[in-house]
Amino acid sequence: MQIESMDGYQKLVAQALATVDEVFPWNLEEEIKHNTDLILLDIREQNEFDTMHIKCSIHVPRGVLESACVWNYDDTVPELAQARDQNIVVICRSGNRSTLTVFTMQQMGFTKVRSLKMGIKGWNDNDFEMVNVNHTIVDIDEADKWLNRVVSEDKLTPCKNNVNNT
Repeated sequence: MQIESMDGYQKLVAQALATVDEVFPWNLEEEIKHNTDLILLDIREQNEFDTMHIKCSIHVPRGVLESACVWNYDDTVPELAQARDQNIVVICRSGNRSTLTVFTMQQMGFTKVRSLKMGIKGWNDNDFEMVNVNHTIVDIDEADKWLNRVVSEDKLTPCKNNVNNT
């Protein structure tokens, strides 16, 4: 995709990828087996995480990320606040939000943070196991249906008051 044809969100992700490292799902699956210090940070919304996530990942919604990563806030997650030099992989649905999150975390001083390329969709496409909020294994075909829902028509049609994103 040429940069001229990208919307503002896509341009922001492309710019962040200049400094953000990514890890493919199959490499992460192998790394999980051998790296006990690895932090899997899922930054999706609560309902997304509850529906399916990689086992042993911690959940910090993107909206509270910055305050979760430092001390002295209600949202502080000690595991993150003390992990500036620890190996962290950030997870979202398709790899875009996680790329922007990694970019932000780098600016906050995190040195070993990467994004899961293709996100949880890529994880599912490779038939790797996920669990739901009840720790029950999620059916891969059901996950695929949920992850590949079509955007509704009303969200595809630009409205008069829409700001041009180019």
